[in-house]
Amino acid sequence: ELETLAGELGIRPQVHFLGFRSDVVELLKTIDVFALSSQWEGLPVTILEAMAMGKPVVCTDVGGVSEVVVPDQTGLLVPPRSPETLARAIIHLLTNPVVARNIGRCGRERVETHFSVQVMVKKIEGLYLDNVNFGKISAV
Repeated sequence: ELETLAGELGIRPQVHFLGFRSDVVELLKTIDVFALSSQWEGLPVTILEAMAMGKPVVCTDVGGVSEVVVPDQTGLLVPPRSPETLARAIIHLLTNPVVARNIGRCGRERVETHFSVQVMVKKIEGLYLDNVNFGKISAV
């Protein structure tokens, strides 16, 4: 349906439907801005991947997205179902490369600080230890 719609809108040559890919890192290297226009999300790994590569992100403010993206610091958040606002945010980053680079750098730092494998393992380990310790305290 989306491919047909792209044809009807006359934008088919500019739109690529990639399907499943195992070369995400290579694809991310080629982009200037990462956009996620979901209407609902948990904690989207795609945003973490883009931010880890220093890409500026524009995302709809749904689900766990705001746990990752700090507005105007590590990315831009827009309301869901607002394609005009999403487009304006993307254009803002594309036409302001200094802002885009700064957001990309801050995003990478945020992922390294809060969402790296090492950090996440420590957080999960802490949850287990807290539950074990709580269990010992309550048993006393």
